[in-house]
Amino acid sequence: MFPDIFSLNTDATLQDLIVFANGKKRPKTIGNIPVYGGNGILAYTDKSNADNCVIIGRVGAYCGNTFLCLDKCWTSDNAIQAKNRTGSSPLFIYYLLRNASLSSRHIGTGQPLMTQAILNAIPIKYPVEEKISAFIETCSPIHKMISGNRQQNESLASIRDSMLPKLMSGEMDVSELNL
Repeated sequence: MFPDIFSLNTDATLQDLIVFANGKKRPKTIGNIPVYGGNGILAYTDKSNADNCVIIGRVGAYCGNTFLCLDKCWTSDNAIQAKNRTGSSPLFIYYLLRNASLSSRHIGTGQPLMTQAILNAIPIKYPVEEKISAFIETCSPIHKMISGNRQQNESLASIRDSMLPKLMSGEMDVSELNL
């Protein structure tokens, strides 16, 4: 839908579309809110410093990685959070950033670093709001399905992990099951 968004003929930069903010030192408390670092979820806490945003790896080997969080989260100091300036769904921002070759835009070689200044300066051809809305409308049900599948996979893996030792020890017998 946006084949020329990173074309040479640009009229804007990412800062016209996205608000970036650095993460903060992660809390030591435990809860069910994910804590995101440069490579995804690090831990869980009972506090949040963001919601409905895209998380970008800020430092190290995972510099430029992107993650989508449609709920509350904590963005650690190894990450940057990105939110749409209009406050709408972050789906468009997520896919835009995933296609912006962020991993090649960092500074530093030994310890790569992504900064808000680098992100803000990335040139784009400003997309039409109606096209963004159409994109979000198309993607939302797909992401709901992906999320449901992910939750089901995690549930099935948990069941497998709890049953396997019982099967191996003989505590559970499935020889009578007709599969």
